[in-house]
Amino acid sequence: MAQESVLDYLGEALEENDFEFDWKLEWDKKQHAIEVYFSIFAEKNEENIVIEDIEGTTAQGDIIQFEDAICLFDPKKSKIQMDNYLKAFPVDFKIGIEKGYIDALLKTLRIVVTEGQSDLLDFATDPTIEEFELNWNDTNFDGTIKTLKDINRYNEEKLSYPKY
Repeated sequence: MAQESVLDYLGEALEENDFEFDWKLEWDKKQHAIEVYFSIFAEKNEENIVIEDIEGTTAQGDIIQFEDAICLFDPKKSKIQMDNYLKAFPVDFKIGIEKGYIDALLKTLRIVVTEGQSDLLDFATDPTIEEFELNWNDTNFDGTIKTLKDINRYNEEKLSYPKY
């Protein structure tokens, strides 16, 4: 039986988790990378507030959209810019990646984005808050992996890099 690919497993897990944020799964074949983009939104409460992103683009309208991404990449074959992502995870796709690792990644992503949504709403409505950013918490991620292993819910079955 063929080994399940990380792209298929990740896509199914994203669908099943019914996240409360918009997401998009991308496979960058050339860079040997799998990216999960996600977006959160907030409504500005004051018309005269000017909001710019890190590149100096001014938000138009009453809705702020914030997009970020996480990435799984092969450090031997990828030439990605790590700072373009909330978090980039090096993966030896020859060995594969464990399902439990992906499960922990998605649990942590849900927490980070949920907290980020709350922070974005605060940012959009409180003029004293001057910056907004999401923060990945490696300690929480590592703790999630440990907890899953401690309660025997960490799946060690390996996922392969997509072949198609």
